[in-house]
Amino acid sequence: MNPLIRRFSAAAGAVLALAVAVLVLPAPAVAAPLGQVTLDRTAGSVDDNPIFSTAAASAPCPTGFGADAMVRIGPPGGPYANVAKPLTAGGYDRKAVSVKPNRSFVMALGNVKPADGEWQVVVECYSVTEGMHKERFVTPITVSGGRWRTGRPAGGNPTPTTSAGADDQPPATPTASAPPDVSGSDQAAIDARLAANNRTGKASFGNAWWIAGLGGVLCVFGLVFLLTRPRPGKSR
Repeated sequence: MNPLIRRFSAAAGAVLALAVAVLVLPAPAVAAPLGQVTLDRTAGSVDDNPIFSTAAASAPCPTGFGADAMVRIGPPGGPYANVAKPLTAGGYDRKAVSVKPNRSFVMALGNVKPADGEWQVVVECYSVTEGMHKERFVTPITVSGGRWRTGRPAGGNPTPTTSAGADDQPPATPTASAPPDVSGSDQAAIDARLAANNRTGKASFGNAWWIAGLGGVLCVFGLVFLLTRPRPGKSR
């Protein structure tokens, strides 16, 4: 067999093997809740201030993600708005987060009434170096006619159409606004620091393998090109 053909066949086989490896690599796993948020009451008005007296996570934050924590409320998947001051004392990976809210449901949403449907009370855990943990403690609640209760809506999982939050995401309707600063003069600086950490951190191993695999494919294509291109003074 012609040496050039052998080289080309070997390189093509390597390209095929790398392509198959990239295709079969698992996609990043979907985040699951870390646990639940225990509320001191099971129902109330969206205008009650505070929305509830206490909220506590069912377990400590994951190891390494106990520098800061926040208790928030929002539609499933966010955006979420604070219902209490961000917790910055640290040690929340050694003891469960517990907080006393300082605003109503309506105040948390920037004085916007929450739409009927499913909402969530969540606890978020933060690391100084890796930002927010990808999972949260979650307790679903249902809003109907200006009142809320724990649990999902009966007969389905509707999502609200009006929301606002502290995250840097646009509100779902033009009437929603960012949550007001109701927790002290240093609140803006704290929220900004925590928001800067939000959704940052290390990529998953699945993503890293995808990138490495695609890079390997490109390298092999380059090698094929170098091996098969006509050389000066030699005929094919």
